[in-house]
This record gives sequence, structure tokens and C-alpha cells, in this order.
Amino acid sequence: MDNLNLRLVSLAGAFAAIAAPGVMAQGQPVAWSPSYVGTCATCELSGRNLTGWTLAGANYSEAKLDYSVMRGVQAVAVNFERADLTGADMRGAVLTNAKLADAIFAGTRLQEVSATGADLRRALMHGASLQDAVMIGANFEDAELIIARLEGADMSAGNFEGAMLDRANLRGTVFNGANFKNARFNGADITGASFKDARFAGANLASVKGFAEADFDGACGSLSTRLPAEARLPLCTTTQLASRLGSDLD
Repeated sequence: MDNLNLRLVSLAGAFAAIAAPGVMAQGQPVAWSPSYVGTCATCELSGRNLTGWTLAGANYSEAKLDYSVMRGVQAVAVNFERADLTGADMRGAVLTNAKLADAIFAGTRLQEVSATGADLRRALMHGASLQDAVMIGANFEDAELIIARLEGADMSAGNFEGAMLDRANLRGTVFNGANFKNARFNGADITGASFKDARFAGANLASVKGFAEADFDGACGSLSTRLPAEARLPLCTTTQLASRLGSDLD
């Protein structure tokens, strides 16, 4: 093959590389474009800038996304189960019905996130920022929101059974109709929070700050619910607990 043909072959290869829809990350295809729906499980994307991407329905389970920039990401029904999102910037992301179970959100910026119906069971959210987030009906069962900031967020109808909210800032947060069975609030600030019709069977609120300034209209507890001195909640009825907790009032 003469030199001219060799140069043409090289140029063709270069153009093919530029035009390729993706690159490989730990053996998995990653499309470096603003819109990607597919599989990128276990991908190494630490520190990447994914601002404005569309990931609706994509599978990023166990992916490394720590310290990535994901502002405004459209990720309806995305799978981030067991993903590492430590320190990521996800402000304004749309995570409606997302699968986030067992994911790590330590120090993650989630302000103004829309995550209605999201599954956050056992998620580690130590120090996460969720101010003004809308997460109606989200499932936080056994999640750890220690030192998390939720000021002004709407968590109505959420499931916080067994969740840890120790030293969390819940000032002005809306938890109307939420389930807090066996949840823990050690040192949490609930000043101005709304817990209308919430259920606290077995929950520990003994050391919360601002109990008197929170709204517990229609809320209920159980014989094992721990409250600050002089605070009272009526016992939950079987009807109040039936949807999630059955008839166990202990």
C-alpha cells in the first residue's frame, strides 16, 4: 500500500473515532452525549460533568459518580442502586420514580431535586443537602439522613420507617401523612416542620429541638413512642396504621 493510501486509512480511522457514539468505561459502553439511555452499570464516572444530560430509564447501578456534576439531569426512573454519588452536585435534577436503594449520597447536593416516588431504601445520605426538594411519596425506609439538611423540602406521604434523622435540619420541612415507624430523630431540629397526619409508632423524638413549634395536627404515636418531656401524641388507631403498619401499636 503506498503512502497516500496509508494516510487515507489513518484519516478514516480518526474520523471514525470522533464520530463514535461512545467510549468504554470498565468494559461498558458510555455515550458521551447529552442524552443517553442504556446500560452503564459499574461505570467509572467520578468527577465527570454530566450537566443537563437525559438519563431517563438508564441503568447506572453500582456506578462511580462521586464528585460528578449532574445539575439539572433528567433521570426519570433511572437506576442508581448501590451507586456512589458522594459529593456529587445534583441540584435541580429530576429523579421521579428513580431506583436509588443502597446508594451513597454523603455530602451530595440535592437542593430543589424533584424525586417524587423515588426508592431510597437504605440510602446513606450523611450530610446531604436537600433544601426545597420535592420528594412526595418517596421511600426512605432504613435510610440514614444523619446531619442532612432538608429545610423547606416537601416529603409528604414519605415512608421513613426505621430511618435515622439524627441532628438533621428539618426546619420548615413538610412531612404530612408520612410514616415514621421506629424512626430516630436524635438532636434533630424540627422547628416549623409540618407533620400533619404523620405516624410515629415506636419513633424516638425525645431529644428533638423545636417540638412545640412544629405542627403535629392529626399525628399519632404508640406506647413505645418517645417524646420530649411534657409533649403528647394520641395513640394511632388501627385505621391510621393499616396502610403500612398493620395493627401493631407497640
